Amino acid sequence: MESVEKECGALGGLFQAIVNDMKSSYPVWEDFSAKATKLHSQLRTTILAAVAFLDAFQKVADMATNSRGATRDIGSALTRMCMRHRSIEGKLRHFTNALMEGLVTPLQDRLEEWKKTANLLDKDHAKEYKRSRQEIKRKSLDTVKLQKKARKGRGNLRPQLDSAMQDVSDLYLLMEETEKQAVRRALLEERSRYCSFITLLQSVVTVEIAMLGEITHLQPIVDDLTGLTEDPHKLPPASEQVIRDLKGSDYSWSYQTPPPPPAAPTPGRAACAASSRCPLQEPIGSAVCPPTTLALSPRMPTPTPSLRRPCHLISPARNQQAQPPLRLQKPASLSASAALLRRTGPN
Repeated sequence: MESVEKECGALGGLFQAIVNDMKSSYPVWEDFSAKATKLHSQLRTTILAAVAFLDAFQKVADMATNSRGATRDIGSALTRMCMRHRSIEGKLRHFTNALMEGLVTPLQDRLEEWKKTANLLDKDHAKEYKRSRQEIKRKSLDTVKLQKKARKGRGNLRPQLDSAMQDVSDLYLLMEETEKQAVRRALLEERSRYCSFITLLQSVVTVEIAMLGEITHLQPIVDDLTGLTEDPHKLPPASEQVIRDLKGSDYSWSYQTPPPPPAAPTPGRAACAASSRCPLQEPIGSAVCPPTTLALSPRMPTPTPSLRRPCHLISPARNQQAQPPLRLQKPASLSASAALLRRTGPN
């Protein structure tokens, strides 16, 4: 019986150690939940940054696709890469939601259940162990009393003594089996916690594997881009075709030369510009105006020669009609001498 009692004590100690391990694991589970919540928050921020990045990336791809023919193949590959990244971003969003809804929140709920279960196991074991010990102690006292009576030779107590000792032995065996069952329940509770955790984690990892599987589709696109950009100084056949198709087609664009910079005025040009604004009564040959230079569009009609007549081609008759007649005034002394001669007559 002593060996059985020692074994029961060892089983009780093992049970208590398992329960203590479960109770001491609560801070670890809570820390994991807090870190998972922080990861969820960071992933949400990453998703917002990824969406902005992919929008800018799509603009670059559209710019390459809408080119005049030199980078359309590159733009098409960039568009496919952007679409794959958007698919990865969608998988990342799904993974972020699964991390919170499928792992963190259920784990926090089960953590409260685990605390209650561990306390209940400890309480039930302590109650059962105490009851078994009290029962064994009571039976052991009865056995000791019968042994004392048997030594004193009071009647035939041997059958009662053997029965009492057998009862004590049965109680020890029952207590041993009870302790084994308690240890099994504690071990199952500890294992079930990790099994529950794996079940929650598995749903998240499944989404993560799907996200990582989406990344593998980027390799063919990278290979295509590598082949397209291997020789930057060589035009693809599509670009050469654009040049060939331009011949004999209705042009949708034309080259417009920029206007020349204004030249510095010279004295001769300044005088000519001043003479072009001179009155028409100026003598012929005093100033000759050069023809006015007209900035004509290629689509404007050619001006008639009458619009480009220079000022030195004006007829002399028209110039003389425009000039007022010249009147000469005599000096006052000459007029007085002529009047005196008319009155006196010649000598």
